[in-house]
Amino acid sequence: MRFEVAPLDAYASRITSGLAYLGGVLMLPLLFAYLANLRWAGLIVPAALALPLAIFMLLCYAAQPSLYLIEEYALVIIRRWWRPLRIPFDQVSGASSASTLADVPRSGLRFAFNPGIFGYLGPFRLDPYGETFFLATNRARLVAVARLARPPLILSPARPREFVAALNERRSQAALDQLTNGGAGSSDAALVQDAPASSRSAFVSFEKQQGCYVRHRTDR
Repeated sequence: MRFEVAPLDAYASRITSGLAYLGGVLMLPLLFAYLANLRWAGLIVPAALALPLAIFMLLCYAAQPSLYLIEEYALVIIRRWWRPLRIPFDQVSGASSASTLADVPRSGLRFAFNPGIFGYLGPFRLDPYGETFFLATNRARLVAVARLARPPLILSPARPREFVAALNERRSQAALDQLTNGGAGSSDAALVQDAPASSRSAFVSFEKQQGCYVRHRTDR
């Protein structure tokens, strides 16, 4: 099942456009010097600033999610230039809306790898939710996918409600199929039993508050 990624929200669009504009301004002296056939050592400074900026923006664009796929036994996140991220359902403990994070990064943000350039990407530390991993583009359509023993994923499908319903249904069906086929140890109960104590607590907390985003780690 395919789910399109939501378009960039206004905040991410402004940040991305502003940074691209800054990089262009830094490169203008080099362009003028080239056209005038001038050589000036001082031109190294804007070039040295513009190059890392361009590389960082390129990496952010490469990591931007372009499609979410719900397959038979896994959630797959397709990225523009990086390899797809595959999360088997036996590592997923549930999914719900994460609308409470709509104010990030303006509030509750303690650390962010990329808070808006071509989306919200990489590890985030949020107050009071703790560690999360964003692969999102639009704060108004955020969805949390809790994982066993790992920080939850924050995604932004264009149709968040349908995505959550489809993911939870497909995950339940996959667990039922494994039980029907005699896959002992593959059920949710077995997965929780084998997981670390902090992950078991997070799983129970998430399931008891279905429909609300909760902190993944409870041993902080």
